[in-house]
Amino acid sequence: MNANTIAPLTPTAAPRFDAKFIEDHHLIERYLEGKLPAKGARDLETWCRANPAYLDGLKLAERAQASLQLLEATGRPVDLSEPKIPWWKTPYTLIGVAAIALVSLVAFWALFGKFALLRSELEDTRTRLQQGSLEQPATQTELHVSPDRAPGLDKARISVSRSTPQLVDLHVDLSYSKALQFRLIVDKKDQGRALILNNLLKDSNGELRLTFNTTGLAAGIYNARIEALPLRGGGSPVAEGWLMLEVR
Repeated sequence: MNANTIAPLTPTAAPRFDAKFIEDHHLIERYLEGKLPAKGARDLETWCRANPAYLDGLKLAERAQASLQLLEATGRPVDLSEPKIPWWKTPYTLIGVAAIALVSLVAFWALFGKFALLRSELEDTRTRLQQGSLEQPATQTELHVSPDRAPGLDKARISVSRSTPQLVDLHVDLSYSKALQFRLIVDKKDQGRALILNNLLKDSNGELRLTFNTTGLAAGIYNARIEALPLRGGGSPVAEGWLMLEVR
């Protein structure tokens, strides 16, 4: 077949809305019975408004009067009021649904806030349980450590266990420092500052002595920095030692 002989496709024309179309599809009967969709009803009303003679030919007014007379003759009440709107389409229903939604939203946020508070309290309780209270040490241990002289070496490390209550007497060798007075700053890894001890004096052996109960420390890694304090408050502290404390 030659391509030149193929007829071009043309869109199907929309059906003409006229009296014949109305009669063929029984639009008047369907309109009176309330069976027409909203768009079809609007199109019919628009056409009838533009063509009032068509309705005159159907004698709808006379038929309506005859219907009313027949209803009156049979003793049945004639209700000419507007049809009742279904309850789910009334504005009161919409207001009620909006009020329920608002109350539900407020209740949800109240419950969410209570949940967040309870969760925070649970975390605090777990922390307290993990840390525990001080227990009477069963043994006393003496540990000696020489701190690192530069940060980040992590060679000066001591390890203690909080599961067995111990009283640890820690000797920190600072004989290499000419300072006599020091400050100890302790930070817990990935958390924050845990302890600051000021005005610590080394003894005649050149050692700082610290005594602590292992049950008083929470499990974790602690980084300690030792700073030399200037005499008579002049100048700034100078970091002279670093060490790490591991509590299991």
